[in-house]
Amino acid sequence: MAAVACNGDDDSASTTTQTVVTTTSPPPRPDDGVLVLGVLLPTTGPGATLFGEGMIEAVQRAVDEINAAGGVNGADVDLIGADEGATAASAAIGFDILITSGVDAIIGPASSIVALGDLDAPVSAGVLTCSPTATALALDNYPDNGLFFRTVPSDSLQMVAIASVVERTGSTSIAIGYLDDSYGRGLAEALQSAVSESGLAVLAEIAFSGDDEDLADEADALLENSPSVVAILGDAGDGTRLLDAVAQATADAEPPTIVVNDALRDAQTQQVIQGLPRQVREQIRGVAPLAVTPNDLELNELYAANAYDCVNLIALASIQAGSQVPTSIAAQMASVSAGGSQCRSFVDCSDRLGRGLQIDYEGPSGNTELSNRTGDPARARFQEFEFDQDGRDEAVSTFEISSE
Repeated sequence: MAAVACNGDDDSASTTTQTVVTTTSPPPRPDDGVLVLGVLLPTTGPGATLFGEGMIEAVQRAVDEINAAGGVNGADVDLIGADEGATAASAAIGFDILITSGVDAIIGPASSIVALGDLDAPVSAGVLTCSPTATALALDNYPDNGLFFRTVPSDSLQMVAIASVVERTGSTSIAIGYLDDSYGRGLAEALQSAVSESGLAVLAEIAFSGDDEDLADEADALLENSPSVVAILGDAGDGTRLLDAVAQATADAEPPTIVVNDALRDAQTQQVIQGLPRQVREQIRGVAPLAVTPNDLELNELYAANAYDCVNLIALASIQAGSQVPTSIAAQMASVSAGGSQCRSFVDCSDRLGRGLQIDYEGPSGNTELSNRTGDPARARFQEFEFDQDGRDEAVSTFEISSE
């Protein structure tokens, strides 16, 4: 497989990318009898060692298993790689290579920034895309003509998970601090909606800027009405700055419960969190999607199982459609992921399809049920975590959240 790479940015990184609205239907693609998959995942940069290599190996393994079982619709699956690069601009070149090569579907991209900046290219070309890692909330309503899917939960579902954690504390009120950019504003809106449905009073929504060196005023505003819980939504760098400001503002008082999103579960936050007062650190609760779900296939690298499931869902949908045309495959993606006879491998699932059965593919990433409306996981497992005295995160529980 050709080398592939992405920008290595955390999917929770802020972005001001503007979505390009697709207003025309994609052109029909020929059904040549061979399912051709493209791969746009990182092999260079920080993302390569963090999760790219494991995801690429998982894609290759899934294709090898499919071909060993006779392929899709009587033909082996072909695999083509391209370089995602370090930016949305460089990834555009990778998309162009794959589209020009005639791929029917693409596994990737890894980065939400790349997806938001470049997804219009495969959508306009009529190519199905399945990302194992792009969690950006802005992708929920992307005008994708039904061709974009994810096996990782959206950040909007993560906000529902955060609301669940807040509700379980028994708290009655919350103040929300969020990074004032398109990323943070979207999270705050989704969390406000989720906690309101739970009956919690939202006492304040305070925006903070990455350019503001002193966040003391924002911390005071968050704490002004004595909320039971303070939620901090931001990236690793700016989110921990607000966290530190809240700690300083409660130096002479009992700190509230503090709930943070998954971006603060990052190696660069460890030193800051280690330096927080013990009484503040012990009040922090974090929520993150499960990046590794225990499975029998030993796909234990970050999001490797999600990439593996993208391949199998596409292959099984192609079999059910009896076609390699991307729009036909897309129409069956949700169908093969829910509502039928449960099966856990391509071999088992394809055998059942061959016998005329409806299937419910349950892959190693966990529950792989895709929403008919969004193409995203309708249910997902999340992890609640806290921090030890050295600033390292520790999982304390796992739970499932449903969007429907």
